[in-house]
Amino acid sequence: MDNKSLFDLGVEYERAASLVKERIEAKRRQLRSLRNSICSNEAYVLKSELNTLYKEYREAKDTAEYLKNYYSENSLVAWGGVLC
Repeated sequence: MDNKSLFDLGVEYERAASLVKERIEAKRRQLRSLRNSICSNEAYVLKSELNTLYKEYREAKDTAEYLKNYYSENSLVAWGGVLC
């Protein structure tokens, strides 16, 4: 079993977020290419996929930040959720 620190897992989530961001950019390019038929079914599907990808990206970024800073002095987790 590969034992990784929370920081290492955070870095992996950052990498995953980068991959999702690449997919977002590709979908946005596809959507821009449909400018003449922005109301088409294909455009609707692309927008729906983009919404899902945006959520995945935000979740991966937030999780990465949380894991990387889990033991930080400034982390809410380190202080039991209470700021002094």
